[in-house]
Amino acid sequence: MKRSPGGKMIIALLTVMMLSGFGCLSEPAIDKGKFSESLRIARSLQTSLTSGDPCEVPAELLQKLASETEALKEKPATSSEKNVIRALSGLVGTYDDGVLLCKTRTRFSHFPFVPKGRIYVFQELDPLVQKYDLSTESHVYGPTGASWRSIPWDSIKVIWKTAGEQLKNIENTVKYS
Repeated sequence: MKRSPGGKMIIALLTVMMLSGFGCLSEPAIDKGKFSESLRIARSLQTSLTSGDPCEVPAELLQKLASETEALKEKPATSSEKNVIRALSGLVGTYDDGVLLCKTRTRFSHFPFVPKGRIYVFQELDPLVQKYDLSTESHVYGPTGASWRSIPWDSIKVIWKTAGEQLKNIENTVKYS
C-alpha cells in the first residue's frame, strides 16, 4: 500500500505536536525561593543536633520549621512542590520523634533495674523502635518475672541520621528540579 504525500505530512505534523506538547505538559520547576527559609531552618536544626549534645534540641528552631512547613501548605503549589512540602512534614515528624526519645531517655534511668546506658522501652516508644528499627535487648524484672525491653542510650543518633538523610533528599529535590 502506497502512502500519499499528505499522509507523511500528517504523521510528521503529529510527531512534532506530540514532542512539543510534552514540553508544554511538563510541570514548572520547583520555586527554590519558596523553600529557602524552611531549608535554612532545617539545616540549622540539623547542625545543632549533630554538633553538640544530641538531646539539646533547639525548640525554637523546631517550632519555626513546623510553622514554616504549615505556612507552605497554605500557598499554591505544583505537585512537585507538594511532594517537597510532604517531605518537610515528614522531616518535622522525625525531629518530633527524636524529641520524644530524648525526653524519655532519663525517665526510667534512675531505677536500679535499668542497666546503665540503656533506655526502658515503654508503650510510647514502641512505634519508634519499629519505625527506626532500633536494636532492643530483652530483660526480666526479677521480683515479678515481667519481661521488658531496652534500647541503647545512643539510639537518638539513628533518628538524627534519618533526619539528615531526609534533609539531604529534600535539598537535592529542590536543587535539581
